[in-house]
Amino acid sequence: MRRVKDPATLDLFTVPQPVVPTPGGGNYAVQVSELVGNVLKHAGMDRYEVAAQMSRLSGDDVSKHMLDAWSSPARADHNIPLYRVPLLEEVCHSHDFTDWMVHLRGGRVAYGREALDAQFGKLQRMRDKIQADMRELKKLMGEEE
Repeated sequence: MRRVKDPATLDLFTVPQPVVPTPGGGNYAVQVSELVGNVLKHAGMDRYEVAAQMSRLSGDDVSKHMLDAWSSPARADHNIPLYRVPLLEEVCHSHDFTDWMVHLRGGRVAYGREALDAQFGKLQRMRDKIQADMRELKKLMGEEE
């Protein structure tokens, strides 16, 4: 029986590659607008509340109308400023922009415990390599175990 690969399932063993834009294909304005819309859609609160929290945390005015403009693909000339993205992600409990940008650059992001697990695994591999090198040196010095 032949297995069919689910297109929604990521292959954990493929090496991420950066997206190389084709000439004229590097304008991400519509994608940014759609990302804002998606983040707002899944925020679990209405746009008035998102705007209020962003205003409170930033110390300057962020209105519901600004959120509407940022999330409209028809108004891609009114994209969210880069300095507002971390605040939008914080208020909406999202990593969508971070994940998208890292994907474009050919990477993957780990958060929380997953990041600690990755660091722990890296240190274990380093330890194993050092121990193997030390065993090899002992053999070369005639001090086999």
